[in-house]
Amino acid sequence: MEKRMRHVFSAEGYSKSVLWAFMLIVPFAYVQYHFIQSSSKLLDWVIPVIVASLLGVLFGFLSKQITNHKKERALFKAVVDFSLEFTYVRTVEGEYEYVSPAVYDLTGYTPEDFYRTPNFMDAIIHPNDRGDWSHHVHNVNDDGLPEKVEFRILTKRNEVRWLEHLCGPIHDEQGNVLGIRSINIDITERKLAAESVERLGFYDPLTNLPNRRYLNNYMNDLIENSELTGGAKTFSVFFLDLNRFKYVNDAHGHSIGDALLIEVAKRFKKSCLDSKQAMIARFGGDEFVFVTKHSVTTDSVQECVSYINQLLEVPFRIQGYKLSIGGTAGVAVYPRDGLTPEVLIKNADAAMYKAKSQGLSMAFFSHEMTAHATEMVDLQSRLRGALNKGLIKPYYQPLIDLKTGEIMGVEVLARWVVEDGSIAPSPAVFIPVSEETGLIWALSEAMIAQAGRDIVAWQNDGVQMKYSINVSARQFADDNFCSQAIEQFERLGVDPKTVQIELTESVLLDNIDRSLEKIQELKARGFMIALDDFGTGFASLHYLTLFPFDTLKVDRAFVTNIIEDKRQFSIAKSIINLAHDLDLVVVAEGIETEEQRKVLFDLGCDIGQGYLFSKPVAPSFLTDLIAA
Repeated sequence: MEKRMRHVFSAEGYSKSVLWAFMLIVPFAYVQYHFIQSSSKLLDWVIPVIVASLLGVLFGFLSKQITNHKKERALFKAVVDFSLEFTYVRTVEGEYEYVSPAVYDLTGYTPEDFYRTPNFMDAIIHPNDRGDWSHHVHNVNDDGLPEKVEFRILTKRNEVRWLEHLCGPIHDEQGNVLGIRSINIDITERKLAAESVERLGFYDPLTNLPNRRYLNNYMNDLIENSELTGGAKTFSVFFLDLNRFKYVNDAHGHSIGDALLIEVAKRFKKSCLDSKQAMIARFGGDEFVFVTKHSVTTDSVQECVSYINQLLEVPFRIQGYKLSIGGTAGVAVYPRDGLTPEVLIKNADAAMYKAKSQGLSMAFFSHEMTAHATEMVDLQSRLRGALNKGLIKPYYQPLIDLKTGEIMGVEVLARWVVEDGSIAPSPAVFIPVSEETGLIWALSEAMIAQAGRDIVAWQNDGVQMKYSINVSARQFADDNFCSQAIEQFERLGVDPKTVQIELTESVLLDNIDRSLEKIQELKARGFMIALDDFGTGFASLHYLTLFPFDTLKVDRAFVTNIIEDKRQFSIAKSIINLAHDLDLVVVAEGIETEEQRKVLFDLGCDIGQGYLFSKPVAPSFLTDLIAA
């Protein structure tokens, strides 16, 4: 159809042109014949006719060319004007012959801005990309080579936009460059998406700090640079673990914990650690790694750790909560403590655990720690296996009525029973490990299930006792703890009125309101509540007035030297009197001698517990003790 229309248009153009030529020539020929050359021959008519025909053909050709050019220009403009891409055509000298209207939406400038100013594109190129742009323009103008490049521009609104610039020369039939045509596509969203994906690969999405991958690459670069200088460059790796963060998560939930981590990261980034050229990465959970090329001596490392703790000691205010945390750091130095990122981080981690175990704020790595770290990993594996095999069993330590000397109850304690005759790990060792690894839930469930069966058996035999069960902070902080405990004891057939739940001050440390709600819920179902290890914390008196406790357990620290130390005697006496004034039953832990028992009895202590009466025993031994 398009070709046919072009042929019709061509025929009409020639006809019109020839007709106009005849209308101009024939009158002149007629006048010439009648008035000037009336005697001329037929040949005198032929010449004007031929001239008229040639002029008609010429006029027709020119008319066709002009019309076709206008039509093609109109079609080009119609197509390009409606395109979303910013398109332009310019001369080699930089004069713009056409600029599409889409330029305004993309740059904020109008086509007229380009028409008025040759090489106007040069002015809106981002400063950091002008070198690449100049090189590109040179290639296209001088070499006549088409190119596709990506660069940034600054819009009239001073926004940064990314463009994909498709550019190539316009040639005439002889191959000469007549001008340059270009299509510019907005790829800002694609670039931002790619940068976001790349950032996710190297940065922690929560804190926006570098992640493990970034950390590993950064340390590899430091090691490579050190090797190039003959190992002359050294650096330190700090493995930092936040203290008390677990309690924040347990007491307030992970959303508060995440918000706290964000604020911690902000403090790190706003501090002068950056000016000291320290790279800070989030390793995972509440663990951070600092890499610094300056703090490598003992004094400078201690100064750096002290500064980190100063940053953390100022309380954080998160959604109405005032949260206080600290940090414990382990330090490994390259190349003394390792030659790869993996080894350096592992050794710094081992030093951190050593510092925690000793109650220190920091510790340098020593090669003896490697064996300790290996032991901890082995202990986790063994503990998991022991739980699967049922080797963690309940043992029972009698609670003695100091007035009658009779067993009035027992405390349920976890013991690891080994089958091969090897030494069993202490509860002081495997219980903290179970809390750190999350195995505390499986351990607690196994303990309650086994103890529940023993309790039911004793109840069926007519034995009436109280059973005290310890609950960790991590368990108690779970929102489902109360419902799970109630359901589990009901399923086992254990009367809640015979069960006393022991809580330490750390369990109640953060979310007091929620802790109070849980205690009230448990007491409403018949459970008794005891405050364990009383006197070792810093807010015990406040808790005594706030929480509806039934029992107060005096920590063994006030019993051990109660005879020799008058101050301990006075403190124990005051605690017992205070508890009685609050209608609380008093239990003294750690009684090992008859003298201690007598002094506590004279002070009015209600119940005694300790090796003087019995060590923790298996269920069968407890049955014998009850029968005796």
